[in-house]
Amino acid sequence: MLDRDISTAAARRLLSLPDLGGDELGPAGWTRRGFLQAVGLGVVGGAAVGTLGESFIPGEVRDAFAGAPIGAGEGILITIMLYGGNDGLNTVIPYTNGLYYSQRANIAVPANQVLTINDQIGLHPNLPYLRSLYGTGQMAIVQGVGYPDPDLSHFTSMAIWMNARYGVGATTNGWIGRWLDGLTPAQAELGVATIDSSVALHLIGTDRRAVGISPYGDMFGADTEPPDLRMYDGFRAMAGSSGGRGPWHDMFASTLRTQLDVARDVSPVFAQALPDAELTRKMTIAARLVNANVGLRVIDVGLGGFDNHDDQLANHPDLLTDLNDAVQAFYATVSPQFRDRVTIMTMSEFGRTSFSNDSGGTDHGTANDLFVIGSKVKGGLYGLQPSLAGLEQWDRLEHNVDFRSVIGSVIDGWMGGGGSTILNGNFENLGLFTAAPGSGYTGPIIVLPPAPASGFVSIAPLRVFDTRDGTGGRAWPLGEQESWEFALTGRFGIPTDAVAVAMNLTSVEATAPTFITVSPTGEARPFASNLNPVPGAVIPNLVVARIGVNGAVNLFNNTGTVHVVADVVGYFTPSSNVGLDALPPARLLDTRDGTGGTFGAIGPGQFIDLQVTGRGGVSEQCEAVALNITVTEPTASSFVTVWPTGQERPLASSLNMVRGQIVPNLVLARVGAGGRVSIYNNSGSTHVVADVLGGFGPGVPSKFVTVSPSRVLDTREGIGAPRAPLGGTATTLQLAGFGGVPGAGATAVLLNVTAVTPSMGTFVTVFPTGIERPNASNLNAAAGQVVPNMVIARLGPDGAAAIFNNSGAVDLVADVMGYFTT
Repeated sequence: MLDRDISTAAARRLLSLPDLGGDELGPAGWTRRGFLQAVGLGVVGGAAVGTLGESFIPGEVRDAFAGAPIGAGEGILITIMLYGGNDGLNTVIPYTNGLYYSQRANIAVPANQVLTINDQIGLHPNLPYLRSLYGTGQMAIVQGVGYPDPDLSHFTSMAIWMNARYGVGATTNGWIGRWLDGLTPAQAELGVATIDSSVALHLIGTDRRAVGISPYGDMFGADTEPPDLRMYDGFRAMAGSSGGRGPWHDMFASTLRTQLDVARDVSPVFAQALPDAELTRKMTIAARLVNANVGLRVIDVGLGGFDNHDDQLANHPDLLTDLNDAVQAFYATVSPQFRDRVTIMTMSEFGRTSFSNDSGGTDHGTANDLFVIGSKVKGGLYGLQPSLAGLEQWDRLEHNVDFRSVIGSVIDGWMGGGGSTILNGNFENLGLFTAAPGSGYTGPIIVLPPAPASGFVSIAPLRVFDTRDGTGGRAWPLGEQESWEFALTGRFGIPTDAVAVAMNLTSVEATAPTFITVSPTGEARPFASNLNPVPGAVIPNLVVARIGVNGAVNLFNNTGTVHVVADVVGYFTPSSNVGLDALPPARLLDTRDGTGGTFGAIGPGQFIDLQVTGRGGVSEQCEAVALNITVTEPTASSFVTVWPTGQERPLASSLNMVRGQIVPNLVLARVGAGGRVSIYNNSGSTHVVADVLGGFGPGVPSKFVTVSPSRVLDTREGIGAPRAPLGGTATTLQLAGFGGVPGAGATAVLLNVTAVTPSMGTFVTVFPTGIERPNASNLNAAAGQVVPNMVIARLGPDGAAAIFNNSGAVDLVADVMGYFTT
């Protein structure tokens, strides 16, 4: 009699078979498993398809063990098994449902940390990459997934999920194995693999099964410890000659020598960096296998540890981090030619109870959520979030989507059909896909790996492009709905390891009201904006842009045509130890009242030097400062340049204005001689105001982490605040746990804040919660204007920032661009 309380690990062992296939000797002593393992570990197809491995793996080995390349209309499926029963309620969180917090008070995720999907549900804060995929329409969240008469045993429920057949009968095979049975011999040769040492039930068919691949490269002969080397030398000596013991001895000796030689030759390649986290490692290997194009149609990976009966908060968040990073690592590794050929699907044998227990854990449940991810997935919500109403301590959630409907929809929509035969019954097709594999490109998928925390390297402003005169290689404006790719790394002194660039972007000669979005190449264009040009105005804004594939960024213009000018002021790289000391805003200069030592407007062709170190909290060791510069009362169209004192003034601008216009802009300025910066005005005269927001210095631990732009505030839509313009008052914007900002560990957030059509001239101030509002401003907008500005928002003790509007009423929009670590 099987123990119904059998552990997850024991259930997996009982539902798996040792991988006995794939060990038959082939050319040069290689086996099929060894070949696939070498591919996954980077010997073949690791960095780029077809560029690695030929010197290590002979062509006859590839010919013997590689299957036929996948066909033009064939999709690839990556299945992720979350063993133990993932807690769906702490993965897809009903954060506005009071019952969620009352039923699991000791493990519930605070609402202000949830990555919101809509006004009812959101994702766990450790899933920012998956949230960005959902935001670009490339992830389906299927809610309330389960099956009738659910079983709470790991063994039985795993067997039901793995078998996936309607009706009764022995569970001796699984749905992927039965799909594999239906392929032609040539297609099935390397049709399915699992990144594991055993083959689970869902990968076993009646006639065929998957091949297992160890994720750790543990080839005999590859160890380098002295005892191992002595053993290898002994074996090599023993196998060095026939010894007169007959052909079987000679064949064994030859095979042993070959094994040792292969291990010696490829072990340096095995040392290629692979992540330590279990699932992230497996998904990186899976991407390398896809790149090799050896005929694999299904790759299975698994992650255990989800059976959290106690102390769930100590384990579950880390598992979700591994899931999030694993998917991101996969898309960072897989070759562009395969990105729209792959679908990823998560599964788990059951969910958890809605009530937590006294040990800070949950017990075996029923209905759960799963994800289907890909560039041709029809993103959105499927099914319904199970109701929490009327449940008692040991009650279970009711499912509303049969898990076989999800599997069948993937088989028919992505894997070539035959779902009803494989599942032994009809199912509801959920319509999860926008197009079939190989039917044409449907849009970019986010492919960038998680950004590392990076320090700042400041430079004197440097003009890198100006579409008016051809600087940078383009001498015509951006057209309507046009994206322009511009390469940055390896040029202009920006190294190839830079992850983000800081540049002052200026729009000129717009023919219609529009917006410009700057985003990394290789990533879907976010729902965010950096500039809002209008005809007749010159609009500047600081942009801190993540650098994408090919070391480039994309610039997108929405409407009409517009010229753009960019001056780089610095970049962020992991090799820099210069961090940000975020400060409450403090006024350092106001030429209207003499603050900062200059009283009176700056005239045409004139400049002033402004002392910045030792003031407003700025350290004497500071290398660069973040200043919000505002020009007011200009008498003519002009531009202002901020640069390090003591250096030659560069051909660049920090702000551009027309007569009578008030223009703010965040400036990251390298500090020059004597701890000062210089401020130049080109034409007419203008007053200048400068508020310091922080200083960059060596050894300061707070580094910058760029994220995919994410909207966290829009008072026009009710995002982050009530759906109403902000009157002459302050509102609190929770930032920790939102828009890719972690729930803990951030000191400041980089925001692009836009004031939209204020009812009268006003200014907006962003400052940390918990302090008195400072005498400073971040945006200045006239009635009816749309004015953006980058803001470094230092966070208060509650992880929030206050936003104050001085006069009238104004709609505010804020997009997170990154954050600074503690």
